[in-house]
Amino acid sequence: MLRTMVMCWAAVVAIATCEVEAADAPALAQVSQDWARAWQSKDLDAVLALYTSDAVFMDSDGSRIAGQPALKRFFATVLKQYSAQPRLRSIDAFASGDLAYDWGDYSEIVTPVANPAGAIETHGTYLVILRRIGERWKISEQMWTGDKPVPVKR
Repeated sequence: MLRTMVMCWAAVVAIATCEVEAADAPALAQVSQDWARAWQSKDLDAVLALYTSDAVFMDSDGSRIAGQPALKRFFATVLKQYSAQPRLRSIDAFASGDLAYDWGDYSEIVTPVANPAGAIETHGTYLVILRRIGERWKISEQMWTGDKPVPVKR
């Protein structure tokens, strides 16, 4: 009997936890939307504020950039070379404890600053792993796929 009561209590706690964590889905997807807005505005400080200090960014070309200093250098380089208009659509987001994810698809028009007539339209998917830092969700890992590579001169 005691074992049955403990099992029932564990199930109630698990269900309640899932409901609370599922309620985080809009907040998780909002981090990706905030990223897209800051990226389009070329607001490097706002972009970097969304990442943890040890964040990893994996670009659609397979490159891996780790840590805030490297992210800052890479993002500054990209933003000098291109203007972008990303549109993200979150498909699923979920949190468990202090870790979460948001994934979806995107379309983006990327325009070279040096050649505005050479705009690239690309589509793909994204995956963001988030970590709760205090009361905020921050990007810990971010990965993109794309149907057309955007070359970055490093």
